Amino acid sequence: MDANSAVRERMDDRLEAIRARDATAYEALTAALPGIARAAGGAVMLEPVLALCADIVAQDGGQLAALAPRLEYLLDRLDTPALHRWVLTGLRLYPNHPALLSRYWDLSDPAAARSLELEAEGVSLARRRNALQYVLAGFGMPNLDIKPCRQDALNALARRSAISDGVLLLPEHYLAIDGAACGDIYLAAVTHALAHLRFSPRHQPAGRRKPMHLAILGLIEDARVERLMCRDYPGLHALWGNFHTASGERNELDIASLTARLARAIHDASYSDPNHWVNKGRDLFEQCASDLERLDAFNEVASILANDLGQMRVRFVPEQYRTTPAYRDDNTLLWEFDTDSQQTPPDEALARESVQWIPREQEAADVPKISPVLSTEREVLRYPEWDCRISQLRPDWATIIDAPAPSWPGNMDQRPAAPPGLPRRAVTPRARLLDRALRMRRQHEGEELDLDAAIESRVSMRGRMTPDPRIFQRPGKRRRTLAILLLLDLSESTNDRIAGSFTSVLDLEKQAARLLAESADPHAARIAIHGFASNGRNEVRYTHIKEFDVPFGDAQSRYLARQQGSLSTRMGAALRHAQACLARETAEKKVLMVLTDGEPSDIDVVDREYLIEDARHAIDALSLRGIDAFCLTLDRRADRYVRRIFGDWNFLIIDNAVSLPHQLARSVERIIGR
Repeated sequence: MDANSAVRERMDDRLEAIRARDATAYEALTAALPGIARAAGGAVMLEPVLALCADIVAQDGGQLAALAPRLEYLLDRLDTPALHRWVLTGLRLYPNHPALLSRYWDLSDPAAARSLELEAEGVSLARRRNALQYVLAGFGMPNLDIKPCRQDALNALARRSAISDGVLLLPEHYLAIDGAACGDIYLAAVTHALAHLRFSPRHQPAGRRKPMHLAILGLIEDARVERLMCRDYPGLHALWGNFHTASGERNELDIASLTARLARAIHDASYSDPNHWVNKGRDLFEQCASDLERLDAFNEVASILANDLGQMRVRFVPEQYRTTPAYRDDNTLLWEFDTDSQQTPPDEALARESVQWIPREQEAADVPKISPVLSTEREVLRYPEWDCRISQLRPDWATIIDAPAPSWPGNMDQRPAAPPGLPRRAVTPRARLLDRALRMRRQHEGEELDLDAAIESRVSMRGRMTPDPRIFQRPGKRRRTLAILLLLDLSESTNDRIAGSFTSVLDLEKQAARLLAESADPHAARIAIHGFASNGRNEVRYTHIKEFDVPFGDAQSRYLARQQGSLSTRMGAALRHAQACLARETAEKKVLMVLTDGEPSDIDVVDREYLIEDARHAIDALSLRGIDAFCLTLDRRADRYVRRIFGDWNFLIIDNAVSLPHQLARSVERIIGR
């Protein structure tokens, strides 16, 4: 088979794949195919265009039908790689907006026209590479080779440049969304890379620093080396400043917006931002700017800012984070990830529970120092965690910070009033639920003989000993012991208000817990109330509100009322610690009741299935040890995950949140009666 035949066969395969996925798009494409082939320059150049069309159908079905009639017009102005970039710009600008994307294809969207103009003028690396090599030679680095960093998928996130000692990887193209229209972005990227190669330490051990901490360290280092570079080449400040366009007009609190605005605030002294974190970052940086060679001071600034983001509960997904502005590199030159030295200290700034600020007092160049505040009353315990990706139990993976209930002074505020409409003894477990039928043996009288006692009595008579007259048995009942541990979700989402009221989810949880503790018969059931929230796997906070041996009095009621929602919901670790608490009980029946408002989640977990599977594994362990677990959730969409965690019959999805206290009472009676 010759080359032309192979190309035609591949094109036929592409068209067949398009027809199989979208018949409408296939008809529109075949109608426009003669004009597309003419504009492309023949069959050989048409094949990559058809490959692009197949990718569009595969990744964003339904859009090719709108784009196909425009391909001839576009190919008259762009070559195939430029067309590929123009299509990619549209898919990234409007990933979930078909109507806006259709306007982009027919060029009625101004962004489409601007992107077409940019591509026609050429902002690709292929057209700038030779000029950039001359720039490197002018800065004294003629041996640094420039190579393209290719985009793998049509709608993948934009790449950033990468630096090594001998090679500079630059994106094949900077799209309009990344700021290509703001100036010479390739020149900005190359000069920024030169700043790192001149002034940055290379391949430092990343150790156990968290991804968010590394990102902020990289941002501060970018600003530091640019400040040093501008000291020698002042004109670079204006070049880089073209790309600092982030604004705090809407005051977004996501990681991308905050870091972009901090980068601009440090670069542009005239920029004003409404966010305290951004302004604090600029102030801390400027305090160190008098000595730009002092790396430890800037690292301290990054640690403080990263810790603040953690306290602000800013979500950080490493796979979705990109350095800003777009000309900056990915900072892989700074870190070495292959080694995890035992001497590397833990990430103090993000793992600590709280911090103390010691303001600078002596030298103007000193920055605030931080030191952990450790609590001696809390016990730190480690539990395993199930990793569904490798189907293994990771030992000592989650850290529980166990906080016992404090002893409150007697002059506290008054006890919170009981919620209206809820009687104090509404959920007293009925005696029949706690009674256990049994055969009462060795009785003086009864309906049947107790065979074992009768045999022993006969043996005693044969041995000339006084026999035991208790040789009968009869049916009877005995009160069986019961231990109930109520585990409350104390995460940030429980502060959300119930629709149409001023009552939060946490308020309802407190009402339900108070009602259960006050109404239960202390001679029949032992009740404990605990709560949990998490700040990553290294900080799962577990709070003891009421213990089994302590009656529910004023102190416990006040402590329950003072609980606040914060942090996240790492349920598996809390379940394992609750199991350990129940294991110390000697009751015949043990019950773990979980009140929550959503699925397990945490700031250091991206995969939604990971913590769900870990919680399921923890529930399986409870079942093996004879502990009944039941979940009440206010998440109306919980069926997707709560059934997998607790089983088919061990959960209740509550549609009316106000009924949570009553539903808890009914659920307790149901589960202890099994």
